[in-house]
Amino acid sequence: MDFVLVLHAHMPYVRAHGVWPFGEETLYEVMAETYLPLARALDRLWDDGVPAPITLGLTPILLEQLADPQVQAGFERYAADRLGRATRDLERYRGGELEASATFLVRFWEKTLEAFAAYDGRIPTAFARAQDRGQIELITSGATHGYSPLLGYPEALTAQVRTGVHTHRRHVRVDPVGFWLPEMAYRPAGLWTPPVEGPPAAWRPGVDAFLMAAGLRYTFTDAALVEGSEPVRPYGRGTRREAGPLSRRALELESGLRVLARDRMTSLQVWSADYGYPGDPAYREFHRKDPESGLHHWRVTSRSADLGAKAPYDPAAAAERVRAHAAHFAGLLAQEAEGDPEAVVTAAYDAELFGHWWFEGVAWIERLFRNLQGFERVRLRLAREAVQNPSQRIALPEGSWGEGGDHRVWLNDHTLDYWRTVYRAEAEMMLAAERFQGERVRVLRQMMRELLLLEASDWPFLIHTGQAADYARARYREHARAFFALAEALAAGRTPADLADLEARDNPFPEANPRLYTRPPEG
Repeated sequence: MDFVLVLHAHMPYVRAHGVWPFGEETLYEVMAETYLPLARALDRLWDDGVPAPITLGLTPILLEQLADPQVQAGFERYAADRLGRATRDLERYRGGELEASATFLVRFWEKTLEAFAAYDGRIPTAFARAQDRGQIELITSGATHGYSPLLGYPEALTAQVRTGVHTHRRHVRVDPVGFWLPEMAYRPAGLWTPPVEGPPAAWRPGVDAFLMAAGLRYTFTDAALVEGSEPVRPYGRGTRREAGPLSRRALELESGLRVLARDRMTSLQVWSADYGYPGDPAYREFHRKDPESGLHHWRVTSRSADLGAKAPYDPAAAAERVRAHAAHFAGLLAQEAEGDPEAVVTAAYDAELFGHWWFEGVAWIERLFRNLQGFERVRLRLAREAVQNPSQRIALPEGSWGEGGDHRVWLNDHTLDYWRTVYRAEAEMMLAAERFQGERVRVLRQMMRELLLLEASDWPFLIHTGQAADYARARYREHARAFFALAEALAAGRTPADLADLEARDNPFPEANPRLYTRPPEG
């Protein structure tokens, strides 16, 4: 049986757009708790000769932020501040029940700063090095995680995909072969009618056609789209079910794009709210924070316990549960291999669920690969290897990983204004790119950056969930305001007074190519 571990790392563009509670500190948190620990774990596994063929998706907008000097400097200040808070907590709690947690956190933040310095602040370079030595594979995604099926024009989807490929190549020096569909959202070829006014109803190629045209050869989908059943969300409740045969095979679309389906069993075992590992009483509680330092010193204790009833965190006890859960998961894979030796089990997760939401998650991944060394029937594979297995041709339906398997998380009564704004901006971008070819490229490039940032799927998602609805509305409206102000200045033949300020604030994709929005010549 082939086992493929896929981690999808993504954060929206928060650089220079606030700090807390929504803004740069959210990025710093996952840098400290997910990305740096994962890079360090890969180095340790490599040094010990332990195979860890992880397929790691780094979205282009995440790569741009991780490589940004302002973000790197901000993270260093953030980590030093957390070390100071942990040190003060240790003094306050010395001799008490929270001393073990405070001692652990002092060392955690010391190691974080040491690792960041060892990598010269360049986390993408650490992952690129792991790929260069053949340990992992890095894959890409849409430039800003734009929701592919609902983008209004083919040119807009082309710009998301090709800008993503170009940005990936610039950072990791290798052309990507794999692509993570933002929100696992897909639309096949056919007549498409937009959900709000804007683009004309027309026949559109499938999303897979755009990937193939950009040199990409495989992607991932939810098992529910393959099996035609209710999808299992990666961090919600679900019912344990046996995966159908298609969801554990390499699949191929008519375009030639290969597809792997996210496996139900592995998703539920890790993230089910009912019996997933992160809910273990010994693991660190995400929601309770120290009222003075803001640090985490308590454990889950019980899912039903109020935050005030949480017991002190014991790092040693949590480490023991990591070992037990890694052994349990390896045993499950061995059982699955006996039942279906030719299966492809694709365990695909958001990377930030490990380390950030489940603090011990990265340690679990490292321990899992160490345990799997002795399992001959479980073949560890990169996704690019697994998709070369004999494949089954399918016609993938429209849908996503979201609730109901459709677009309702991103398209609903609360997000209609968002989509009207996106479609207006896309149409304006196409007109400007056609009219001003070769002229005023600086303004056109900044328009493109603002449009790509406007199209991020994070904004409608956050509006729907209510996690940060006001922040999300403010963000997309500000990118739209900047875009249309630039378009107005361009049409009037003047340079916007705030162009330099916008370039400094919204600076990803320095080589943005507005020609991607021009229609190819007919004939």
